[in-house]
Amino acid sequence: MTLDVVPLDVPVRVLGCAGLSASDRDRLDGLGLRPGVSVVKILKTPLRDPVECLVGSQLLAIEVRLLHHIRVEAV
Repeated sequence: MTLDVVPLDVPVRVLGCAGLSASDRDRLDGLGLRPGVSVVKILKTPLRDPVECLVGSQLLAIEVRLLHHIRVEAV
């Protein structure tokens, strides 16, 4: 499954990213969104983009277009 279909407040583990450009993949990797990291979607902003996610111990705002490419599994 991908991160865009995960409901709020449900912890998942990142498996990887598929279909992203090299620059997007490097940017997410630099932010700490790597395979094996725990992610919890916390809050959808009023205009639904971006979505705030707790990645490890960091709070990140991730664009919705990127959520479609982040593969996750239930913890």
